[in-house]
Amino acid sequence: MKSIKNHSRNILILASLILIAAAAAVVFYPFSNERQKEIVIGACFALVALLCFISFSINKRIYFRPGWLLQTSFFLTIFALLIFFLPVLDFELNVTVFAFLAFFIASAQFCAAIQLSALEIKRWWWILIFSIINILFGVYFLKLCSVLNVSEYPSVGVYLVFLAVNFSSESFVYNKKS
Repeated sequence: MKSIKNHSRNILILASLILIAAAAAVVFYPFSNERQKEIVIGACFALVALLCFISFSINKRIYFRPGWLLQTSFFLTIFALLIFFLPVLDFELNVTVFAFLAFFIASAQFCAAIQLSALEIKRWWWILIFSIINILFGVYFLKLCSVLNVSEYPSVGVYLVFLAVNFSSESFVYNKKS
């Protein structure tokens, strides 16, 4: 059982590394147009969604505990498809998409935090803090980014790094050692 738990943890760490690589690429790599950045973000979301689903499904004990990975994998899949089909929909990628992603992940984490506190898991507050920070990112993307006229891609890069921290710390929330 311990090896399955380690595989699940390693998969989440791999997902974190993919998010960090995508953040670095979006912020620092000189793409020729904005659509290429969108494709990198969409591919990152699709791959991380697949890894979250695999991490969830290989650990049978996870089925019976509250968490936010399964919901997040579905959210990331929806947003990856949305990003891939934006030109077909004649819609431009903007910070609203990332605001709603942050709000959706925050709602999943908030529900998981409430359930974990009821089950007396000692680190339930980690997920609650991540949920609050996700809400702040959502508000930032929705309101402040457009008001401040800030480029969205450095902000998206910071958010991807924050999601990487979320995924890498997920398995530590459930450790029995306090």
